[in-house]
Amino acid sequence: MLVTCPDCERQVSDRAPACPGCGFPIAEHMRAAALANERTADRGSRTHAGTVDCVRCEARGFYTVKIEGGDEYSWCRVCEHTGRVELCRSDRGWFAVARRVVDAFVACEMDDGGEEIAFLGAAAPPSHRYPTAGLRVVQDDE
Repeated sequence: MLVTCPDCERQVSDRAPACPGCGFPIAEHMRAAALANERTADRGSRTHAGTVDCVRCEARGFYTVKIEGGDEYSWCRVCEHTGRVELCRSDRGWFAVARRVVDAFVACEMDDGGEEIAFLGAAAPPSHRYPTAGLRVVQDDE
């Protein structure tokens, strides 16, 4: 298929590694455009699907902090001490999302990465480790 080179506007094959007229990296540009289209479609397919165990604390509500002289424990601010976060699904797969950002994630105002949103993979996550969630505790200083 012929495409227009974004640099010199010459008609170039979409299979060409570079534009023969100006050297613009056509293949790289086409890959980036395809990834952007996939990401746009994936973002549009996001839905809230329930809850899942917190990846950060492994459903415990707290996690271990390694320090010199031993271990300390810290409450998990991602799940707000409950051991559970929101579960979201898209065409790409499943996501564990902190409660405070789930609306922004589903509305495509945020993407995965960081500790508040974790990609879980293409397969549905397993059931909860514990039968009930812990009490939700939100601290102002977190």
